[in-house]
Amino acid sequence: MRKLKKILVVIEPKQMRQVALERAMAIARAAKGSHHIIAVLPVTEFSQNLISKLSVENDEVIKAAQAKNEKWLQAYLSIHAMGFEVEPRVLVSKTIGKDITHMAHEEGVDLIIKAHEVHGMLDSVLFTPLDWQLLRHAPVPVLIAKDHIWHPTGTVAMALDLSDPEDVELRMLNVRLLREAQELCRIMHCDLHILNAIPPLLPPATIDLPGFTPDLLGDAALKEGCKAVLSFAARHRIPADFCHIREGQPDEVIPTLCSELNPTALFIGTSARKGLAVALVGNICERVVDELDCDVAVITPKAVIERVPMAAESVSSLH
Repeated sequence: MRKLKKILVVIEPKQMRQVALERAMAIARAAKGSHHIIAVLPVTEFSQNLISKLSVENDEVIKAAQAKNEKWLQAYLSIHAMGFEVEPRVLVSKTIGKDITHMAHEEGVDLIIKAHEVHGMLDSVLFTPLDWQLLRHAPVPVLIAKDHIWHPTGTVAMALDLSDPEDVELRMLNVRLLREAQELCRIMHCDLHILNAIPPLLPPATIDLPGFTPDLLGDAALKEGCKAVLSFAARHRIPADFCHIREGQPDEVIPTLCSELNPTALFIGTSARKGLAVALVGNICERVVDELDCDVAVITPKAVIERVPMAAESVSSLH
């Protein structure tokens, strides 16, 4: 969200209220600058495959359907996005998630906003919802907007992950999360709070040493975790009072802290697991997103490692 100039909004088909678009306009209004919004209406090709079997004039039917979608989107934006620079686009594809992430990279957008979807227990096994595809693979931060009137509360939360101090990629992810959260705080005039969950240390049951007490080992781990969080906060000039540390699993601690703080948005990183690991374990951020009432901004390792060029920078680099 640094140097926020261009936002890609995913439009929900057949919805009269577009939460993602509302959020993009609210951020652009608060930032008080020139912001370009790309409104993308995704249309899958499943219906077109059926049409191709029923009609020899498949191309004409497809063109008519796309023109109808474009007309609806333009009419919607003319009413609900007055005063904003919004570019309408209809994306027809069999792989919507992949094409949206590709578009975000090509256009050099700074943020993708997608409305939250309600997920079932078997979603990660049978198919991958569009918002989960974006959370796992987007090259830029993704903001999952919840269906409510957006009123900044004065607090933005960031879930800090210090589980592996030696992991360079994880350290980079934490810093990127911090910078993005600080930018939203600057725009919305909010305070940044750090959330951290320290999983309880469960030593092997076979340990049987004279004077060994598992509780002491757990207390030492908790103290080290608190020390690491406060050290991170001090380096980035965040008051200790704005650090919230609890013992427990992240997918339990983070929703609890958010219910207490009622933040405008939560910033969290994702492990971007793939394949069977997702079906069996899932990503913490995906489980957390469904439980929270606030918006959730997610950053993938891909968004940290890859350098996504801005459109203006791409043009200037050619001269």
